[in-house]
Amino acid sequence: MLFVAFSGKSQKSVLVPTTFSDKDKALIASVLDSDSELGLLIDKDKARASRFKNMTVDRDSTYYDVELPASFPDGQDGLKKFISQNIVRPKGSKGETVLVRFMVERYGEISKVHVLASSSDPQLSAEAIKVVKKMGSWNPAKIQGIEVASYYVLPIKF
Repeated sequence: MLFVAFSGKSQKSVLVPTTFSDKDKALIASVLDSDSELGLLIDKDKARASRFKNMTVDRDSTYYDVELPASFPDGQDGLKKFISQNIVRPKGSKGETVLVRFMVERYGEISKVHVLASSSDPQLSAEAIKVVKKMGSWNPAKIQGIEVASYYVLPIKF
């Protein structure tokens, strides 16, 4: 299952694996814009296949909504492990979440890394960006089996 945060103003969505807490999902949706609506795809295979079936895929475009989301090479568990092994928690940080958005290019490179939401501590934002940039290549998103660039939203907890 995938969590989908639909942005009412832009009519775009960001796919987030359901392994994130409800609090993180709400944060993602609230950052997209103040007119966000939340949805959960129950039967992702059926619903997603029909939505992308007749779509014309442009390899040079960047997609918010994709058939198969970009993924860390070692999966969600590997992603969590990578973050925990590479993050430096500043003194005094206590459970804050930094929401980072980045693009996974169609060849898997990470680019356009920036913070969508954070506490007022700039050290946390800087550390979250540093860890994301250190990740290396991802498995790119796909639409109709074609690798495409897409955005990924990642909550990083300190």
